[in-house]
Amino acid sequence: MKLTNYLISRITLSFTAIMLIWAAIYFFLQMKEIHDGIDEGLTNLKQEFIAKADTASGFIETLKDNTPPNFIVSEISIEEAEKVIEDFTTAKIYFPTEQEKEEVRMLTTAFRCKQNGKYYQLQFFISTVESDDLTKNVLYLLLGLWVALASTVFAVSKIILIKANKPFYQLLDELKKFHLDNSRMIDFPPAKIREYIQLNNSVRELLEENIRIFTEQKVFIENTSHELQTPLAIVIVRLETMLEKYRNDGEQVKEIAGILNVLNRMKRLNSNLLLLSKIKNRQFPESRAVNLRKVLEAVVAEFEDIAAYRQITTEQKGDASPTLQMNEDLAYILFTNLIKNAIAHNMQNGKISIHYAATAITIANIGNSVAAVTSFDRYRSGANDEKSSGLGLSIVKSIASLYRIDINYCHDGEMHVFKLSLHNTDEC
Repeated sequence: MKLTNYLISRITLSFTAIMLIWAAIYFFLQMKEIHDGIDEGLTNLKQEFIAKADTASGFIETLKDNTPPNFIVSEISIEEAEKVIEDFTTAKIYFPTEQEKEEVRMLTTAFRCKQNGKYYQLQFFISTVESDDLTKNVLYLLLGLWVALASTVFAVSKIILIKANKPFYQLLDELKKFHLDNSRMIDFPPAKIREYIQLNNSVRELLEENIRIFTEQKVFIENTSHELQTPLAIVIVRLETMLEKYRNDGEQVKEIAGILNVLNRMKRLNSNLLLLSKIKNRQFPESRAVNLRKVLEAVVAEFEDIAAYRQITTEQKGDASPTLQMNEDLAYILFTNLIKNAIAHNMQNGKISIHYAATAITIANIGNSVAAVTSFDRYRSGANDEKSSGLGLSIVKSIASLYRIDINYCHDGEMHVFKLSLHNTDEC
């Protein structure tokens, strides 16, 4: 969820909850006010009735014959009168004129008439139909006001938050496009908010430091690698000269040959480390649509003699020709290391099977040791081959990561299978 949407949702939900609580409190207070007004009117009617009953002769007897429609009077005993508690209630009473029951607000009380000394129970009531209409109008008004305010708060909050967070999202877009390999500082968006100004300054300092360290590290690795190449080449040439000179001395030849093997491995290791560093540093910017099938077929052709010497057969299946936007030299390096690995960890009279699909290439070879081919870690050579630098599959993994190729390994019976998925599929 985006930051703006998160803040807007939280503000809107909080405001909605507050408005609902406020609306409920206001509604009940309004209803109480309406009932208080009705109750006050009923109290006034009671007081007027008792005053007339106490002063006007025969008032109650006259009412018994012509009872008004809004109150009921009935004679009761003193014991019953003492039990009557004056209270206001909401009830339903049948009105003959309406031929239905209607909700009324009723006052029930008792009094002693001074004219005749008798006790009476009084029930005054007023229809609340009009007050119900008023209640509905108040409720609808509150709901309309609530919806209007919620919509307004949502719209205004969104506009304000989007405008306030604009520098943040612009900075995110710039950071997405940033790469250490081009060593170009990003364009920082102008900001007026103090926190965003501090964020820009912190990010600028961080990037400048990373660019500096990256550049120094890249230059150091390149210089070190190149400087090592020359003395290694000189020592190898001199040892080869000595090997020719002492070719008749078996012990000397054996010692010199051992030293040459170590130096040649150091030379290959140095070259592969430099290559790995260049891949990690994205120093192969040139890219184009590369036909991976043609590249792999060319690599297989280059290893034909070695495969034939070990009597390893290679079969290629599938009609697809997958294409990927990448550096062609890295494509050759990728497949060279995979085919070299497939041959090195194969068996005499073994087999290599290559299958081409629209979005994947599978390379499988026969082999016994699982551990020998499953490691993408540096300096891991499963066969303990002195001629191996242990960086082959690490280089493969780096190239695959650079171009978002999902490379997976599985062991199917006697077959070791590497699958390169061009669209991040994990099946093997």
